[in-house]
Amino acid sequence: MLSFAALVPTQAAELPTVARNDIEVSPGNRGLRNDLRDQLQGYRDSLRSIGLNPRASRLAQGEREQMRQVLESNGYYEAEIIHRVIEEAGETEGEVQERVQYRVDTGPEYQVLTVRVEGVEVNLPDTWPVSGEGEPLVAEAILADQSELQSIIDNDSCYFTLNVSHEVRLQPENDGGEVTYQVSAADPSTQGKVTFTGQEGVDEAFLRRQTALREGVCFSRANIDQAIINLYETQLFASVRRNLNRSEDGSVDVSFELTQREPRTLSAGIGWDTDQGIGLRAGWEHRNLAGRAQWLELGAEWQRDRQSGNIQLTLPGFLDARNTLVWNNTLTHETPDDDEFYIGESRATIDRRASRNDTYRYGVAYRRSDERVGDEWNTFSLIRIPLAYEYDSVPNDFNPQKGLRYSVGLEPVWSLNGSSDPFYVGNLGWSSFRDLTDELVLANRLEWTSLWPFNDSADLDRIPTSDRLLGGGGGSARGYPYRSIGLDGGDVGGTHQWQGSLELRGQLSENWGAVLFGDAVSISEDWNPAEQPDWYYGAGFGVRYFTRFAPIRFDLGFPINGRDSDPAFQIYISLGQSF
Repeated sequence: MLSFAALVPTQAAELPTVARNDIEVSPGNRGLRNDLRDQLQGYRDSLRSIGLNPRASRLAQGEREQMRQVLESNGYYEAEIIHRVIEEAGETEGEVQERVQYRVDTGPEYQVLTVRVEGVEVNLPDTWPVSGEGEPLVAEAILADQSELQSIIDNDSCYFTLNVSHEVRLQPENDGGEVTYQVSAADPSTQGKVTFTGQEGVDEAFLRRQTALREGVCFSRANIDQAIINLYETQLFASVRRNLNRSEDGSVDVSFELTQREPRTLSAGIGWDTDQGIGLRAGWEHRNLAGRAQWLELGAEWQRDRQSGNIQLTLPGFLDARNTLVWNNTLTHETPDDDEFYIGESRATIDRRASRNDTYRYGVAYRRSDERVGDEWNTFSLIRIPLAYEYDSVPNDFNPQKGLRYSVGLEPVWSLNGSSDPFYVGNLGWSSFRDLTDELVLANRLEWTSLWPFNDSADLDRIPTSDRLLGGGGGSARGYPYRSIGLDGGDVGGTHQWQGSLELRGQLSENWGAVLFGDAVSISEDWNPAEQPDWYYGAGFGVRYFTRFAPIRFDLGFPINGRDSDPAFQIYISLGQSF
C-alpha cells in the first residue's frame, strides 16, 4: 500500500492487461512466468479499483517489487529484473498507450541447507519435512511443512496453546538458506464437555456420536476440526462454529453453534441429446426425517428409451460415526433397439469412511428383471454382493478442477431361480484433474468393466442381457448413439469394456467456459486392451455456463470412425461436467 501512495494519477489511456509476451524469463520457466503475469495483473486490477493510472516509470517501480516477491517465494533471491517502455496506439484516434515489458534473469535457485525444530521435543516421521535438505527453498513448501509440523505435534500431545512459526536465514555464498521452525506450546489439557446450540429438531445423541469427541482423552485441535467436518457432512447445517473454554482443572469444553439448513428440497431438471431427445428429472428430498439426519430422496427420470423411479434412504452414523447406510430402491423400464427390459432392484450398502479420502463399501442387493430379447421373454431373480473401495481427493464433485479419483469394485451375482449362471462384475476406475493455470484444467478418465464366470461350469451366455456391456453416449463415447456399440460394432453386449476420456476445460469468464474432448471405447470378449479388435473414437467441443450450483453442459460430439448407421454428430445438454 505504501507503493500506491507514490503513484500519481494521469489522463493517459487505461492500464493495459499483462500480455504473455510482456514477460520473458531466462532460463525459460513457463510456470514461473504465469505466476509473475498473474501477480502483475492482480496489481493492475488493484490500481484500477482505486482509480490510479500511473505513468510507465512509476508503474514499473511498483511492479518490479511485486515480481521480486514472487521470485523470492519461488527460491530466486538473486534475480535481475530489467524493464523497457514501448508506445503503441490506444483504442481512440490519436491516443498513445505505454506498455511495460520485462526481462527476468532468475539467477540461481536457492536450496534448503538445514532444517531445525526448536521449542519442544517431538518425534518426527520420515515423511517430514517434504522440503528437506537439498530441496528448493520455496515459500509454499515451507508453509506446508509448517502446517504439517503443527498437525504432528497436535496429534502426539495435548497442548491447548500451540503455535508454530518459521525463520529462514539466507546464505548467499551457498545459494541457500537455513530453515528453523519455532514451536511455542503450553497448557496440556484433556477433552471436556461437548454442548450444542441451534440443534432444535436434531437428536443430540446423534450429534455427539457424529463429533466422535470423548471426555477425558487427550485434547486435540485436529479432533475438533474433524468434528466440524463431520457435522457439516450430515447436510443439516449451513454453518458450524465452535467455542473453546479451558477450565482450571485442564479440561477444555467445546460448544458448537449450529445454524440449520431448510431440510426439504424440491428439484427438477431437463436435458437433451440427439439420440434420446428430451430428458426430464424431478425429485424431492428430506434431510432430517426423524431427527438424526435420515435422508429420504424420491426421484423420477424420463427419456425416450429409459424411464425410472427411485426411493433412497440414507442413515448416517449407522452403528458407528464413520458408517453410512444407503438403501436404494429403483424401478426401470428400458427399450433399447428391439428389446425391452423391466428391472427392479433393492440395494443396501454401508459406506465406511476410513479417512477423509478413503471409503469402503459393502452390502447386498436383490434384482429382478423381466427381459424381452426378440420375441422371447425371460425372468431373472438375482442376489448381488457389492464390494468396493474408493479414493477421492476432488473437492468439487460437479466442477472438478484438481484432485484424483480411483476405485476398485467386485460384485458376485447368483441366481435364485436358476435362470442365470453365477458370475461376477469387476470394475477399475481412475480419473484425475490438473489445473494447468487458473483458467485451464486437464481432465482424464480411464475405466475397465468386466464380467467373469463364477466357476468353470458357469456360462456367460446364460446371464441377463441387461448385464452385458455396451458403449456409446454421453457417459461413454460422445458422438455415438447411447449403448449402440457392442461386439464387432453391433448391438450385442460384450463381457469386457474399456473406455476413456480426455478433456481440456477452459474458463473464459466468470460464467462461461469451453471444452475440447476426446473419447474412446471398446467392447469385446477379451480383457487385454492391446488386443481389443475394435476401438471407437469420438471427439468434439462444448460450452459450459457456470451457475452457483453446477455448470450447465452443452457438448457437440462427432464419431471419428463411425459406422454407416451413425449420425454425423450428437448433441448433449445436461447439468455438471461429463465426469
